[in-house]
Order: sequence, then C-alpha cells, then structure tokens
Amino acid sequence: MLLCLAAASTFWLLNALNKNYTNIRTNYPLSFIYNPEKFISLKPLPEEIEINVSGKGWKLLRKYLKLNVRPAEIIIQSLPRRDYLPGSVLRPQVAGVLDGLQLNFIVTDTVHFSFDRRIKRQVALRVDSAAIKTADNVFIASPVVVAPDSVLFDGPASIVREFPAPFPVDLPPAALDRSFNRFIPLDYPNKSLVTASVTDVEVSVAISPLIWQQVTVRPLIRNAPAEAPLLLQPATVTIHCGYGQNNAAPLTPDQFEAVVDYGTFNFADSTAAVELTRKPVFVKRVTLEPRRIKLQPTPQPAL
Repeated sequence: MLLCLAAASTFWLLNALNKNYTNIRTNYPLSFIYNPEKFISLKPLPEEIEINVSGKGWKLLRKYLKLNVRPAEIIIQSLPRRDYLPGSVLRPQVAGVLDGLQLNFIVTDTVHFSFDRRIKRQVALRVDSAAIKTADNVFIASPVVVAPDSVLFDGPASIVREFPAPFPVDLPPAALDRSFNRFIPLDYPNKSLVTASVTDVEVSVAISPLIWQQVTVRPLIRNAPAEAPLLLQPATVTIHCGYGQNNAAPLTPDQFEAVVDYGTFNFADSTAAVELTRKPVFVKRVTLEPRRIKLQPTPQPAL
C-alpha cells in the first residue's frame, strides 16, 4: 500500500508540474548594481518585488526553490535624482530574467532606495582643555596630546561633511586629580554608515598640584556718580590664589586689580559686584571674598 501511495503521489505531482498556471503572485529577487567605491546606500535596499506570472509548474517550482534564479537588476551608474522607481519601470528587467515564465504585471507599486556619494575626509582630533574637569587642588600643567592627531572618516558625503573640524575627543566626566594617559574610544554618529581609520585614540595630559596663597586688595570703584563719593564696606577683598610650583615666589597685592562696578548696583541691599580685572598669568585659579560689596555715600562734614 505504501508503494502504491508513493507511486500515485509521484504521478500526481508530475502531472501537476506539467500543467500551466496563470495569475500566480510571487516574490522575485531584486539586485542593485553599483560601484561601492563611489556610492553608498543610506538604508537597506529592497531585496524582492512582488510580481504576477504565468507558466508551467516546473518553472514555478524552480523559482520557489531558487534554483538558478537570476535576480532582476537595477543599475546605478550616477547618483539618482530620485529615491524611488515605479514598479512598472522594472518590467523589462524582470521579463528578461524570468526564463520560461510569462510576466503579467508587477504588483509592487514603488521601489524605494536612497544613495549618496561616498567620500573620505581627514579631520584633526582635539580635546577641549577648557572642558576638562580637575580636582580643586590641581591644574592642567601641559598641553593635551592626542595620538594619532587626526582620523580619516569614510562614508556618505551628506554625513561626513557635517562632522566638525577639529573633531572633539571627550574625556571621562570624572574630575582629574592626577596625570592622565589613557586610550579613549572615538565616538561619532551613524557608525552603521561611517567608518573611521582609528577606533581609539591615546590622550595624555599632565596634572600638577596647586600652591594656595591669600592676598588682600583694596578695590577700585568704576562708573561711580560724580556728585557723591562712595565708601566700600568692607574696604578690601580677599583673593584666594592657586598657582604651580614653578612660580612659588610669594604674591603681592600690587600684582592684582579688583573693581567694584557701580553699574551692577542693587538698590535693595546697596551692594555691587566685585570683578578681578588683573592677575599674574601664572595664577591658575582664583576666588574672591566677598563677591559683592556694600556702597555707601561718604559722610559730608557739617557746615
């Protein structure tokens, strides 16, 4: 019985495969032909389209099993002006590779794609020294060194051209309290489309301790009204200065200038802001106390 069943099934299958079938909807492979050195696809390309065909069962079976099936080709020779093609435009490409099947019509309405020119761009690398956080008792004692000092980006022109130059390298957010030498991953957007010549860069910077000193300075008054001389309360401000060991000579008040600007006068509490306008170039960090000083008219002698 099993032999009879197998023979009957075989005859039925052979008979079915010899029949002609019409209006069969099926998917057919699609291939984009382009030079990857010149162009790059910005999104995954469609791999199939849906078509309606007629033909013998043998041909349909071979297509379903993907035996010697040639995909329909879309050839990209220059940057397309549009990012789509109507499905009907592909009829000659599809009909030419069906090999025994008759194409009735293409079901897929539109084939979408997006290409851009591929470019390579060399960009310098830089760490923003002003953005480096340090502990309160240290300062940056050397230029920040990045090795290599540049990177070659390879990818779509619309993306790579937007990268800033120099390209920033970001250090960990934690404040540095000692000299730093570490490999930092190069972080950039659209890594699925853009490649970089290096994935990590070596960043080194020297950190040195600060020497602290206090200096007392009598501020000057700026923009004061001429009709009434003003008194400062308190009359002096204290400047806390931090500098490196190479400049260890004691600081003197004449090396600094502090100004109280009457333009910042607050009538509610009669105070104005204090601003440090001059300091030695080797001073790395300063704080002022107080930051605001009370301004009072000078008492006039009685007549």
